[in-house]
Amino acid sequence: MQNHISTIFFDLFGVLLGIDQSVVVQYLSKLTNTSYLKTREITMGEPYMRLERGEVTFKEYVEDISAMLPNGNRIDADSLREIWMNSKIGEMPAVSLLDDLLTNYSVWVISNTTESHIKSLESQFTFLEKINGIVTSERAGVHKPHPNIFQFALAEANCDVTSALFIDDSYTNIESAENLGIVSHHYTDFDGLVGFLQKNLEI
Repeated sequence: MQNHISTIFFDLFGVLLGIDQSVVVQYLSKLTNTSYLKTREITMGEPYMRLERGEVTFKEYVEDISAMLPNGNRIDADSLREIWMNSKIGEMPAVSLLDDLLTNYSVWVISNTTESHIKSLESQFTFLEKINGIVTSERAGVHKPHPNIFQFALAEANCDVTSALFIDDSYTNIESAENLGIVSHHYTDFDGLVGFLQKNLEI
């Protein structure tokens, strides 16, 4: 058990907030003239998991599903990305842990996004106002997985690498944080996250 952890850094999208997948599936179903169920099976199946795990870029994900879907050549990566970003976002199960964590730990978010985007999200999701701070790539001047964003976040939170935990759904980001010496967890499901926290925190 790690007794010296003081600060927990969460990724925002894919860990605390996630999109309503049905919007994306419906758009692709109509675009490719493919049944909704078949579209969902393809687009939210293994290609999506590879994207979630950080094994492929969004562009590569689009190439993968374009090859698998009938009329996949109709899919434009930029158009799909816009719909993806504007799909209804909802809280993921990890949000339920925040109140308990905040009683004993400093909780921060590190996100590849802008200050204005965070402000608009704060009006929708009250948990963002409870946490201790949010580090955006805009403010840090660099995106994950660049190590400088983690060093910026550590300075902002006034903690060192041995006092921090980092949780992200991108394996590339996890590798970068671990290379700095931050104990990290690659988020794939809620149960795995709970197990990681129980192992590393006094909860």
